Amino acid sequence: MNKKIIAMSLAAVSAVSIFTAALADDTIKVLVNNNQVKFAELDPFIENERTLVPMREIFEALGAEVAWDGETKTIVSYDPVSDVSITMQIGANQMFVGEKAVTLDVPAKIEGSSTVVPIRAIAEGMNSDVKWDNDTRTVTVEKEISAKQ
Repeated sequence: MNKKIIAMSLAAVSAVSIFTAALADDTIKVLVNNNQVKFAELDPFIENERTLVPMREIFEALGAEVAWDGETKTIVSYDPVSDVSITMQIGANQMFVGEKAVTLDVPAKIEGSSTVVPIRAIAEGMNSDVKWDNDTRTVTVEKEISAKQ
């Protein structure tokens, strides 16, 4: 009887461990210049093969200023290093890098209490190199953060 209880307990612990490991594998890590970006309220996630991340944290990690207009549901950012402004509206399938319209595969949207944006479109709009490592589920962004003197 005790052996059955021990075996059942071990099986339950193993199942929980496997489930926890599976959840951990879904975690997406974002690195900007080799520094991991911490997201306070919402973790990055994939939608239609695009990684979406909380707006404020990614813009700030990229060295940009960001503002939110709740009335028009518009995101406006300015990157002093690349001298680029990015404007995007919730649900719109395009963003503007300066005056140039850029088509988005996945538009910015509101998820819970966070506004999320497609990281590749944002980073490339700021002249950054973006890579995805499927094995480690890591987005790597290389960007010059400080203005040249």
